[in-house]
Amino acid sequence: MKFLKCVLCLTLASVLLCNNPTYAATSSYQNTNINGININYINIQMNSNIKTVVLNAGNQMNSSDSLENMAKSSGAFAAINGTYFEAYNGTPVPWGTIIKNGKIIHISNGGSVAGITSGGKLIIDRLSFDFEVYINGKFRSIPWRINHPSTEADAITIFTPEYGSTVKLQPGAKAAIVKNGNVTEISSTDFIVPSGGFAVVYNQSVVYLLDERFKTGDEVYYKAIIKTTFTNAEDWNDVVSALGAGPSLIINGNITADGPAEGFFEAKINTNSAARSFIGTKSDGTITIGNMGSATVKSAAETLKQMGFVNAMCLDGGGSVALYYPASNVSTSGRKINNGLAFVEEKITGITAVPTSSKVLLDGNDVSIEAYNIDNNNYFKLRDIAKILDGSEKSFNVEWDNSKNAINIVKNKKYSAVGMELASSNEKRNKSAVKSSSEVYLNGEKITLTAYNIDGNNYFKLRDIAGTLDFEVMWDAVQNAVIIDTTIE
Repeated sequence: MKFLKCVLCLTLASVLLCNNPTYAATSSYQNTNINGININYINIQMNSNIKTVVLNAGNQMNSSDSLENMAKSSGAFAAINGTYFEAYNGTPVPWGTIIKNGKIIHISNGGSVAGITSGGKLIIDRLSFDFEVYINGKFRSIPWRINHPSTEADAITIFTPEYGSTVKLQPGAKAAIVKNGNVTEISSTDFIVPSGGFAVVYNQSVVYLLDERFKTGDEVYYKAIIKTTFTNAEDWNDVVSALGAGPSLIINGNITADGPAEGFFEAKINTNSAARSFIGTKSDGTITIGNMGSATVKSAAETLKQMGFVNAMCLDGGGSVALYYPASNVSTSGRKINNGLAFVEEKITGITAVPTSSKVLLDGNDVSIEAYNIDNNNYFKLRDIAKILDGSEKSFNVEWDNSKNAINIVKNKKYSAVGMELASSNEKRNKSAVKSSSEVYLNGEKITLTAYNIDGNNYFKLRDIAGTLDFEVMWDAVQNAVIIDTTIE
């Protein structure tokens, strides 16, 4: 993972369900009992068609959902619960490290981190992190955290679009909001992180530092620095998905299993027998995810060592233990969780999505929006359309209905942004598309819209959306333009 000069390219994970996961032929589910410990696990032989996806409940950092719901939304054939989170008091924010799509979106300077590279290799290490913010080329700030609301009066925190909801400021706090590399606003009120940007929040006792250092128009970027224990920092440059939890069990063939050395001091983690989930790898590169019945950290490590693991780490345990593998009718879970890790198999479907080369005009004005053409029809993300129509006579809101696990479109209502609209993958290439069976409601009534899942995001046929929301879509061959007109009745 490269240092981040934050003109950030983001992939918007869809909040709509894709209910047709595929099952990788290179995976298998097994159950065994070793040393009196019952173990359920999934072996995954990684190849170029299998990708990892970090799951965030509700596509934000402060929500919770069942592992099964999150896994289905990503089209996963296998998934496991992720890192620790606030499960008991207040907002369910994560506590451990999360790297998603090669970008650090949350950190912990305790425990261990399991990372998976773009080539499907798993590595585990005890990591720590530093952030450095540069203003007009000069190192000027050291934030504490990323995407984790901080109540300490002297806290400095980075927020990115992956936070996924409104950032609520502590009384007296301020934020320097950055888009496309420049400060666009100094805010003292709650805000949404702009797409392609980030924000640096200074709480009340250090807000004077923000006033001294940040001005509108300043060029600002930050670096994320990884410090390792057993691996080289370069090993993490190609990590695309990672979750930090712990304690580690085995690193580079050696049993570690030392909670206090990783900042754990609770008996339920270090010495007690408890239900545990884990991720690990064997010498042949096979990645295994699983859970085990009552085990101590040391007995878990010894058992996995006996099974041939060369790297292994505990994920969140106890009531958070969850495993998903529909090919063998496995879907075990306790409470709703904040995050997880999914495995998705990319298959050639015969349906090709071609990046739309045409420009898009909204009521005569150019708009930048990602789209794909399938069978001579243009497909767009629903939230992107809601964003560009916001403020027009055809405004609509997009709401998530947990009770139905479905999207609800509300006509003639101001759009509530989540902060990742109009983000582009910047990959101008043909992609495989899978017909989506997502459920959609209009003002509470179920409707049918044509949609395809592309890279985990659901794209809807523009003409279907137009017909549903009463705006016009036309094609101008002279301008090579898709024309959206909200003024025609």
